[in-house]
Amino acid sequence: MKRRLVATLLVLSAARAARADEPHAPAVTPAPPPAETAPPASEPATTEAAPPASAPAATEVAPLDAVPAPPLLPPAVGPLAPVASLGVTPLPAPPLARGGAAPLVAGALTMFVPFVVGCALWSSSTDDARERAGTYVMAAGFAAAPWVSHGVEGRWKRGAIFGSVSTALSAATLVAMEAKDPFYAPFANRQRVPFGVFLTTAMFAGALGVVDSFLAAPAREAR
Repeated sequence: MKRRLVATLLVLSAARAARADEPHAPAVTPAPPPAETAPPASEPATTEAAPPASAPAATEVAPLDAVPAPPLLPPAVGPLAPVASLGVTPLPAPPLARGGAAPLVAGALTMFVPFVVGCALWSSSTDDARERAGTYVMAAGFAAAPWVSHGVEGRWKRGAIFGSVSTALSAATLVAMEAKDPFYAPFANRQRVPFGVFLTTAMFAGALGVVDSFLAAPAREAR
């Protein structure tokens, strides 16, 4: 171990001695910059002076007389020319709705004639089939009356409102007749009540629709 340590120290000392014996490289000094050559005496150097900063120009105020007057307003527009002189034809006014008693008469006849025919079939014979046929005719007149009265005036929306009620009640009358025949003699009167109620309300609903068609015509003419 000691031999190795001594050998290492000898190697290090030999390396330092070899490095010290090497010649040192001369130091490189930078060359001085070339001297500026002065201009020849025949051509004196001229220095251009910077122009002085320009001062802000003073704003000139124009006299009051130089201000232009505002433009005159255009002349007032006269009355507009009539439409006919411009070559435009005005639209025709919408025609007034047909009023009067036409819807009332049409609806009343639609109700009254089937009602008379049904009553005649009821009273002409004691046959159940004929009396039932008279009920069908009568209910058809009650259902159709509002549709006809409003259809004369072209008011199908109102006709559908009143006509649907009368049609539903007329159909309920026929259903009640099929369930309990009101013309069958052995039945008691209380068993005929549903048939009588539906038939009566169908008649009043049809009459209300006919009256509404007559009342709605003046309101449409006023619009």
